[in-house]
Amino acid sequence: MKTRTVWRLFGIFSLVATAMLAVGLTLGIRDIIHPTPVSWKADQTGESSGVHKTSHKLQITALGDSLTRGTGDESGLGYAGNLRIRLAENTKQEVYVYNNGVNGYKAANLLKDLRTKPDIRRQVQQADMIVLSIGGNDLFYTQSDEVKPDVIRTRIPAALTNYKAIVSIVTELNPKAKLLYMGLYNPFPDLPNAKESAKVVQEWNNGVTQVLYEYPQAIFVPTDDLFRSDGMKYISSDHFHPNQAGYKRIGERMADVLK
Repeated sequence: MKTRTVWRLFGIFSLVATAMLAVGLTLGIRDIIHPTPVSWKADQTGESSGVHKTSHKLQITALGDSLTRGTGDESGLGYAGNLRIRLAENTKQEVYVYNNGVNGYKAANLLKDLRTKPDIRRQVQQADMIVLSIGGNDLFYTQSDEVKPDVIRTRIPAALTNYKAIVSIVTELNPKAKLLYMGLYNPFPDLPNAKESAKVVQEWNNGVTQVLYEYPQAIFVPTDDLFRSDGMKYISSDHFHPNQAGYKRIGERMADVLK
């Protein structure tokens, strides 16, 4: 009888252990496929630590492409991280950034996310501030013609149409949050046709400014002047993205614009 009881208990224990293992494996796979958004807060030293927002502090939701992601920044902060640090210093609050930037994203990609991804929509709804960079890949998406202004110019209308829809959705989801759009800069200031490329960038910036003008909470943040003089000093080795110093200038510009 004792032996039979022991085997029954052993069997029950095995089933429970197997069930716990299955649950743990399922949760692990879910975290890989659908990772929890990463947030950071600024401490008194200006460094970052992974935390979740547990009370109403200043939350920034960052949307867009590789510029939002911070590609090219050796420190990993990008403009969103530098903005976070400055805001924490200025407001004496804990500032969180949920960075949703994706390398290679065009306006159509971000628009699809805003329409179909509940987690992105929820982050927009909960944000105190939304920062956005998009359009660079719409204009300069192939290496062969990125310096042909006439070709680039033909891409502006379609990209602007998607941009209008992005701003419309963001402001509808959260009509109270400040929306800061990072204006494009000319990433080719050292090439012979730099003036022509700069004109196309200005046409894009003029177009998005007209869109943002319809929304009182939206702010256009100019960056082209930051790269116009001695611009290559602030461009990374890929000849497109800002480097650490470049992103710092953009983040500080955003903080200054908010003042």
